[in-house]
Amino acid sequence: MISRPVADLICLWHGLAAHPREALLTRNHHQWRGAGFIALIALLVVTGAPGFPAGVLLPALLFAGPSWALDLIGTLTHGLWESGRIWQGVECQCCGGDPDDGDDESGPDDPADDGGLARDVEDWLKNQPTNATT
Repeated sequence: MISRPVADLICLWHGLAAHPREALLTRNHHQWRGAGFIALIALLVVTGAPGFPAGVLLPALLFAGPSWALDLIGTLTHGLWESGRIWQGVECQCCGGDPDDGDDESGPDDPADDGGLARDVEDWLKNQPTNATT
């Protein structure tokens, strides 16, 4: 079974290859895990925590640096996209756009709650003739 972080990385790299603009725009909404990991290691090195010499920063940068760089690039491109300077035809999936192009529009006269299956069964039972013998 593939763990969640590995599956996320596979999905990210697939998205960058298939749809780089959309992947970069959604990267702005990422949680900045790479930067947090690097900051945590740096804090442990600076405070002199046991087992965290200065040489630990290089593997941390190599491990989390690409993720952090994509976060920075995603934030920059999202800012430029919001201001209308790049990719006007591209829609950010996280900013509220409907990814299915709005084909499921409902009219204003549609009821908010039609009751579902329970309502249908109730209506059907009300309309059934009774076997009353007199």
